[in-house]
Amino acid sequence: MRTDEKIQAVVIAGLLAYMVLTVAPLILGDGAVERFSELGVLGPQMRLGDYPREAEAGRALSLHLYLGNHEGQTTYYRVLAKLGDRSVNVTEGEPYLGEVLSLYRCILMDETNITRPIAISIREAGLNRRLVFELQKYDPVGRRFVYDGVWVQLWLNVTEPS
Repeated sequence: MRTDEKIQAVVIAGLLAYMVLTVAPLILGDGAVERFSELGVLGPQMRLGDYPREAEAGRALSLHLYLGNHEGQTTYYRVLAKLGDRSVNVTEGEPYLGEVLSLYRCILMDETNITRPIAISIREAGLNRRLVFELQKYDPVGRRFVYDGVWVQLWLNVTEPS
């Protein structure tokens, strides 16, 4: 093999290596998949925005809870329905400090979801009541539920029983 042919072979090998290293991640993907869970509350007719604006104290409020799992594994969830008002903010970093009204548990396989009817009763009347639904995932290593930073809320005026 002559020197010119050796140089050409090295250049071609270098170009092929460069192409493989730059094009392969585009074709195969970089493997970084965003893992997340979904939480939603639907109104009585199973639609977003179909929420009641008022509730009667002591009477069940009919809603639907939606959960979706995109965590890459089967996940054990817990959703806490908490009652509060404007005095405490909801954050992604800390669980809401409201009174727990209801608790819902569910195990979902990866890439599945569930919508289930729920009924919540609020005992006392009040204006601008905040109904917060807070998602928690079970941590098998710590053997406890951990707040996931995922929450949704509804604002209600709760009237006296008729």
